[in-house]
Amino acid sequence: MAAVVAVVTIPELRSELAGEGTDGTLTVSSCETHTKTHYGTHRRSTELKFSCTGSWTAQDGDPTYEDVAVATSSRFETGAKIPVVQVDDTFETPQDRDPGKDAAILAFCLSLAAFGIYCLLTGFGARNGPGLSASWQRLPARTVTGPVLGGLFVVGALAALVCGLVL
Repeated sequence: MAAVVAVVTIPELRSELAGEGTDGTLTVSSCETHTKTHYGTHRRSTELKFSCTGSWTAQDGDPTYEDVAVATSSRFETGAKIPVVQVDDTFETPQDRDPGKDAAILAFCLSLAAFGIYCLLTGFGARNGPGLSASWQRLPARTVTGPVLGGLFVVGALAALVCGLVL
């Protein structure tokens, strides 16, 4: 599962890190507010999302598109100009192209892969299988594979935290 998620995430991360896309400006013609209500066990929360529509023009002035819809973090007045990046057939604000979340996903996949290999090697997590300490004793070549798998797990988890919170 971690490999599938990583394969899906890597092209987007490469695109974000390479700075691919065409920079341009969206001239807002209208903005809509969408609400999404989340129901929890003890409380209810409402999430506000904004979608602005308008005409998009590339910085070099070459391509122009009408009726472009972009998800934004706030509501903009009609006529406002906001920076928008065109990537393939989609339009995004530069903040949405932040590589930190994708890098965090990849780092978390590393931790999941290390934990999955540990489970496969020891039988940990199987029905009526050994507990954590008993499965650690069953780890083949424990002096080598233990630190390698543990190190991969810790590095992946720490990198995911750093990428998710700092970048």
